[in-house]
Amino acid sequence: MESKQIFLYFFVLFYLFMSVPIWGQERIARSVFGNGGTGVSSSENRIVGTLGQPLIGTSSSTDNIQQAGFWYTTFGLITSVEQVEEAQLPTEFRLEQNYPNPFNPTTTIQFSVPKTSSVSIKLYDILGRRVATLVDDEYQVGIYNISFDASDLASGVYVYRIQADGFVATRKLMLLK
Repeated sequence: MESKQIFLYFFVLFYLFMSVPIWGQERIARSVFGNGGTGVSSSENRIVGTLGQPLIGTSSSTDNIQQAGFWYTTFGLITSVEQVEEAQLPTEFRLEQNYPNPFNPTTTIQFSVPKTSSVSIKLYDILGRRVATLVDDEYQVGIYNISFDASDLASGVYVYRIQADGFVATRKLMLLK
């Protein structure tokens, strides 16, 4: 009888000590998750190409859930995620200051259109002569950026003017070569 108890104790101890390494082999360190088609590894595991298996279904363990070919952690850690604000539609016509200013040779001009309108933006030199038409078209509601290349103009101060549905605004820009 005593030999059966000793055997039982050894069996329990063997089970307790040997199960820890087996559990350790099932674990993947939380720091190695890629959530995409890249290879990741830890000291015990390696995952390569987990992308593109949409019919896998769901399988899970205490720390991981595999769904549709991707690994997800169940403890709620999310990294590198930014909340994107929904774009606000403009409520008024606007003409923003160009950037960079002063510039050489390209700059960006931003304008807002609150309703579908014919928009014209023209560039004038300091004497009032029109030197370029930057925009002359119909635009839908939105915020727009135009890039202006002034490679063929001389250094100096210029004025750009927007006209759209009764709205008129001007801004100065400086070209330095």
